[in-house]
Amino acid sequence: MTQTRSIDVAAGGYIRHRFVRALNASFVVLIIFAFIALVVGATVYATSAGQWEQVIGAPLGALLVFVLFVVPTVVVIGVVTAIVDGVHRRVVGLVLFAGGLTLMALLCMALLGFALPLFGVAASESTTEIGAWGTAAFALFGAIISYQLMRHGWWQATARDDDYRATRGWRPPPWRFITGFRRHLGLPSFLAYVGKKRLGVSLLYFCVAVLNLGLAVLLIMPIMLTGAEDQATQQNMIIMGATLGGLLVLNLIGAGALLSRLADNRATRLYQNVREWDARAPIIFLRAFDQDDARLRARSGDAFARWPAGVGQPRTLDEILLEHGSPYGPVIAIGDPRDPTPPLGAARVFVQGEGEEWQGVVRGLAGASKAVIMCPNHGEGVQWELDLIAQAGGRLQVIFLASPELDREATLALFKRLVPNMPEIDAKQHPIAAYEIGGEWRVLTAKQLSVDSYTAALNTALQALFGLKGEAVKRPKKAA
Repeated sequence: MTQTRSIDVAAGGYIRHRFVRALNASFVVLIIFAFIALVVGATVYATSAGQWEQVIGAPLGALLVFVLFVVPTVVVIGVVTAIVDGVHRRVVGLVLFAGGLTLMALLCMALLGFALPLFGVAASESTTEIGAWGTAAFALFGAIISYQLMRHGWWQATARDDDYRATRGWRPPPWRFITGFRRHLGLPSFLAYVGKKRLGVSLLYFCVAVLNLGLAVLLIMPIMLTGAEDQATQQNMIIMGATLGGLLVLNLIGAGALLSRLADNRATRLYQNVREWDARAPIIFLRAFDQDDARLRARSGDAFARWPAGVGQPRTLDEILLEHGSPYGPVIAIGDPRDPTPPLGAARVFVQGEGEEWQGVVRGLAGASKAVIMCPNHGEGVQWELDLIAQAGGRLQVIFLASPELDREATLALFKRLVPNMPEIDAKQHPIAAYEIGGEWRVLTAKQLSVDSYTAALNTALQALFGLKGEAVKRPKKAA
């Protein structure tokens, strides 16, 4: 029997889930910067006051701050994350919803309180006109951020468990504090499965998170301005907030995209050597070479939710698979001999020579794999790979993904060939993924092919086949 299921609800929560993750990361970055500012501010003050013994001791002070504050902060965030993860996700969702609703109400009241005097509706002696405009602007953006938080909280509290997990994807176990901390900095999950030399790429992804620092500032600045006692303090806070909030503007001119590309390029070079440190059974990605550069767009959410760096950027199937498949095994694909520069995604295996040598390599990889993820089309090489899967007689764990360049009818025709007893699918739905579990086939459908729907479909299939916990890296045995 073949079952079908729409993953539109899971896909619909993708952007706001990533937005809330970016907001969370911005608060973590803000805490880190607060500690740095504490040390720098104390040093500057000591210099201006002529207290040179304190200046000389600043490096030691910085080390003490790191040991006494930064390291415990990492541990505390890891512990708090573990506790929150232990709370039922509906409870967390309701807390997010209530918090977002409360913040939005307070910020809307602040917006009215500071905006009405500008139009002569009410009098205000506590702020200058510049302060009123600045606070009103911060309150407006803060209210929009609160709305996004509220919407995500409601979605998390009301969505089905499998839809929520499909959107969230893998998360590290609670005892992996450093991995959990990196995740809360907004770093991609696959960095937990990169061996050596990942500090540089982690710093680049951290810089992407820094660009989102304005999210936290825009949310808390109206409250801080309301509590400011004098006009000078308000104006200084507005300047500081505008400077930090301007980081978000940099996203509009491509700074986030540039940093993401630099980080992706560095991560690509590192991940090519994945077999040197990861001996788990691999996840094999089979596709036509001309699919490597096809980028999918994110469709859910609204323009504001897609604004922060890294939230709504277009992604290839390779990138999606690397992010969500790497917790289950090293992701590997045959490289395009016409293009020796691999893209971000599966580690490439390049086959030397011409002819049918690549078929022997694919046969060996598939036989040793944990799963084969295939994006079929009508290419000759793809047909050979389909025959290989058919000849395996069910010994391979296979996930079929719809090819983005094919229209609905062509994809439906392919799925009918691959999936026994393929049921009828609603005319508004596209088949996007299919896999077999317990002798039964399951077909996932979506209204449109996008980053959102492919992410939800791939997570749904991986979690159904291999669970939620992933698999720890296994180091290769050293030769005697």
